[in-house]
Amino acid sequence: MRLPFLVFLVAMAAAPTTSAQDAVYVIRHAEKELSGDDPAITEEGKARASAWAEMLAYVGLDVVFTSDAKRTQQTGAIIAEKLGLPLNSVNRADTAGLIDALSFDHEEDTVLVVGHAETIPGILENLGTFEDIDISQTDFANLFILLHPGVDEPRLIRMRMP
Repeated sequence: MRLPFLVFLVAMAAAPTTSAQDAVYVIRHAEKELSGDDPAITEEGKARASAWAEMLAYVGLDVVFTSDAKRTQQTGAIIAEKLGLPLNSVNRADTAGLIDALSFDHEEDTVLVVGHAETIPGILENLGTFEDIDISQTDFANLFILLHPGVDEPRLIRMRMP
């Protein structure tokens, strides 16, 4: 995938500012198998995760967080491996634990969170945005960039991978 303009936009969103944590990037796990209690990502999903890594290569990520689900861990692992980043996992039901880790353990880091259609709205809300976020179960192409999380009015940018 050729994404030069999109890479430029994402890089500009991560431009240095005065807050401690400049940005949190949030994506949904890549395409998954349609069966099983904890499905893996598909070949299409592996390609998407690689494309996310390519797209996010220049934004200055420091760490990748995933839930404890196989599909988020596989998506995050592909990105983390390609970018040489540490990978952390939290229980998918523990949004408060994720927010604590972002706020206290990684407050000066630029973080990628790989979540689920059901968890991303709550994660963004807990980081300070109150926009109505709805993600279809068939949509794997959203990138949410929350600039200046933890301030009174963080800025949310929503982009889509082509």
